[in-house]
Amino acid sequence: MKTRVWSSAVALCLSASLVLAGCSSSGTNNAGNGTAEGQPVTLEILQYSPEMSEAMHNLAEEYHKQNPNVTVNVTIHQDDYFTLLKTKINAGDTPDIFMTGAYNDNVTYQDYAYDLTHEDFMSQIVDSAKTGVTLNGKVIGYPLILQAHSFIYNKKLFADAGITELPKTFTQLEDAAKKLQAKGVTPFANGYKEWWVLEQTFTQEMAAVGGDYPKLFGELNSGTKKVSDIKEAMNVFPLIDLTLKYGNAKPLETDANSQIALFAQGKAAMMHQGTWAEESIRKIDPNLEIGFLPGPVGEDASKAGLMVDSNITYRINKDSKNLQEVLKFFRWLTTSDYGKNFIPSQVKQISTIKGAPFPDAQLAKETSAFLEKGVTYPWVKGYWPDGYEQQSGQILQKYIGGASTKEQTASELDTTWKKLVEAKK
Repeated sequence: MKTRVWSSAVALCLSASLVLAGCSSSGTNNAGNGTAEGQPVTLEILQYSPEMSEAMHNLAEEYHKQNPNVTVNVTIHQDDYFTLLKTKINAGDTPDIFMTGAYNDNVTYQDYAYDLTHEDFMSQIVDSAKTGVTLNGKVIGYPLILQAHSFIYNKKLFADAGITELPKTFTQLEDAAKKLQAKGVTPFANGYKEWWVLEQTFTQEMAAVGGDYPKLFGELNSGTKKVSDIKEAMNVFPLIDLTLKYGNAKPLETDANSQIALFAQGKAAMMHQGTWAEESIRKIDPNLEIGFLPGPVGEDASKAGLMVDSNITYRINKDSKNLQEVLKFFRWLTTSDYGKNFIPSQVKQISTIKGAPFPDAQLAKETSAFLEKGVTYPWVKGYWPDGYEQQSGQILQKYIGGASTKEQTASELDTTWKKLVEAKK
């Protein structure tokens, strides 16, 4: 497969063999935990991140080449991914490997995830990346990628507009937008058809509260504090309003494909996206000079920064009939030359593996610079109750469409949080 897919409603099947037999889990090829060497095995991976489709195809093909008895089937599904995953789990059809977030997802999937604490290959994962996948002292996930998120900007368009200092406040961001608009350039490409684009914007604003995150989210979960009480979180409204005022037409009809195309073609100067978008940008314009803004989160310039964390996580089904083959796959992914180079060279992002090469990507290099001397925040959505990511994004979509006021939207964000927390009790 050579086509990169960015649709929010995509379901792809990739296989080590080029003839696809479908996406369903295979029962006939399963090898037990004590499988004899060389017996045919099919490993099923279910994940989101459609930008990884080509890379995952290549990975599956390479692993099959080195292990001819093993076929790796990868199903990539973006829209309603977690609904699909939970449906499979509840039906007893849990994939051998499945992707989730970190932090609170440890609690959600702890009963289904294999304990990797004492697996030898986990010693090759940087300790900081293990924080988000550790629960009660046990490592129950494999942190895959170190990702960053903020406004990506076109350096040439900024220079042509006379923007010599990167904006760090909402006021400065609007000033920059006015200069770009005066040059006939749309300042913001907004892909608000995607709920996850809005959810990530909301995450970055909320993260700016800083301090003791577990304490804060514990207060939200206990009901002693509401989401609308966090002024940093409520800064999502003026930021969205600003991007709408100086953004592309029909943002609720613009998906991530179109958002990236507007930016990569030079029709828009900024977009709220992450390191994962660079490979798609390069397919449109390999030579585009891009960078990260220290994302404005209000009028305090000292708080402008990047979200940087390892949130994308692979979980191993603890009851997999192919458990030993799955562990063998992860050992290969972590220690082989191909595995160490997979994230940097194929996905073009920052690996969590010790000693892995650094990707030749502008946004990865900018992320490294921010980590050394800038302001960074964790992906605090990892502390949100299960389901809040998608629902918060959809609630903000209603605000953008004019179906609810700021006050109504804030209230719905509060009541949705409370409802999801109570559903888990």
